[in-house]
Amino acid sequence: MSFHVLAVSGSLRAGSSNTGLVRMAQRLAPTDLVISDPYAIADLPYYDGDLDTPEALPEVCARWRTDISAADALLFAAPEYNYGPSAVMKNAFDWASRPFGAHPLIGKPFTVVTSAGGGGGDKVQAWITTIPAMLGAVVLNEPVIAIKKGATLIAADGTTTDPEIEELVAARLANLLAHLRNP
Repeated sequence: MSFHVLAVSGSLRAGSSNTGLVRMAQRLAPTDLVISDPYAIADLPYYDGDLDTPEALPEVCARWRTDISAADALLFAAPEYNYGPSAVMKNAFDWASRPFGAHPLIGKPFTVVTSAGGGGGDKVQAWITTIPAMLGAVVLNEPVIAIKKGATLIAADGTTTDPEIEELVAARLANLLAHLRNP
């Protein structure tokens, strides 16, 4: 049985090392784990409660929620901007977290990897693992993947000059698959 993982890169840059982490995960995924291309979260309009009604909900937002629901798990690759998530990533969470109590994140296995400056994304790791857990997602975050100066180590195509990064990503994917097989 194959499990589908919906992947998101919180960086819009063409040369993003976070997008590279998604590509690396695609390449290193065990056979039973299918990881999507990075989801186009930049297409989501800024969250606006006036649009979040059955009559006004933009189709792209409805599809985002449906795609989360259809996935077996979520993989977020998060840059760190000013000690927090990128605006597009925060916005994606805002759309995914509604309607309260009945949103698609409830019970969803969720994992995050980060590539950022000198801290490797430790501040955004704290933010992005707390919010999904608060919303009822099942956060799986071992081993921790917070790549310091990742832009110098990971290319956007998912290649790296550091084999330890590949070992960490492979171990995380193995843990995710083990959880999906035996929740």
